[in-house]
Amino acid sequence: MNIKNKTKMSTTFGIITKSGERPIARRVGGKNGAEMWFTDELAEMLPDDTPVEPLDNSAQGIYTIGDIKNHILNQNKDKKVV
Repeated sequence: MNIKNKTKMSTTFGIITKSGERPIARRVGGKNGAEMWFTDELAEMLPDDTPVEPLDNSAQGIYTIGDIKNHILNQNKDKKVV
């Protein structure tokens, strides 16, 4: 039996520190797009070229802090269009 999964796909992104993984952002989305936000308020102060790692799914085009910032900026622009 083929049951379609109607839940949204999600990914937690983190940085790798000397003490291990530190989650810093979350991306949740479905077929109509994805929303992303920082879960650690200090993360957005890191340089744009800081590498990030997907901790529980695939990267989906997000490889740096700059990629996260761009995604958040673009989703906010899209929300303002009525």
